Formats: sequence, structure tokens, C-alpha cells
Amino acid sequence: MPFKILIVCTGNICRSPMAEGMLRQMIADRSIHACRVRSAGTHAMDGRPAEPHAIEAARDRGVNIAGHRARSLDREMVDRADLILVMETGQADLIARVLAPARQAQALRLLAEFSPAAGTREIDDPYGQPLETYRDCARLMQTCLAGVLEHIANLRKSS
Repeated sequence: MPFKILIVCTGNICRSPMAEGMLRQMIADRSIHACRVRSAGTHAMDGRPAEPHAIEAARDRGVNIAGHRARSLDREMVDRADLILVMETGQADLIARVLAPARQAQALRLLAEFSPAAGTREIDDPYGQPLETYRDCARLMQTCLAGVLEHIANLRKSS
């Protein structure tokens, strides 16, 4: 059975689609099998495309998210995920309180926790900011995603 990763932000048009695309690419580059990645937003407008700056910042990192369409987070997504990565503590609180009150704590994590060098607990929303802010966000998330891959590798070793 594949290891399922769910990446969550607010609108599912900036951070989480960039992170989803980058993580998929990193998994493919490392030939990691049986791992699925998807993203959603706590307040997404279903079907909305990724922000143009998010598409460009991802493209700068060799990832194409032009076909992305926003999805609203729901309980089924949460229940099926083995690892839920959120950008902000408020998103973690919402998932823990409303969508999955009994969810195991280790399944729900802040993405920034996977890179202590990041110097932050949260990944700020670049929505409405200049392209360079999106690029900075993508760089930060890519560093954190490398830590996610390490975490997955360690989980697989211990199972």
C-alpha cells in the first residue's frame, strides 16, 4: 500500500501546489516507490488554478504545476493520509479540532519542522506578493521537503 502524503495550505493555489509538485519531483528523482502526494486547502475555491507566480516559482525549480486545480480539504483526505503537512499552526489546529480530533499526533506536522535550519515554525503565505516572495517560499519549502524525504526513509527502515 502506498504511503500517502497530504499537503495543506489555505487556498491550495500557492504554497501547497508548489510543495506538492516539488515533492512529487523529488520522489521521482530518487526513484522512491509506493508514495503518493496530493494537496488541498482549508478554504479553497474548488477548481481554481494555481497563482501565476506560484507556477513560475515552481517552474524555476524544474516543476510544472500549470495544470493544478484547487481542492477543498475534507475528512476523507485527512483520514486516508499517512502524513499531513501544514504550513501554519492554525491549519494544524483546524484539522486536529474539526476534521480529525482522534488523529495520531505524528501524522499531522508543520512542514517547517522538517528543516530546523529554516528558523521558522510556519511558512508564510505569499499570496498577493511579488514573484520573489514566491521564489523565497519555494526555496524554503524545498529545504523542508528534503527533510520530509528523510523522515519517510526513516519510517520505512523502522517498519
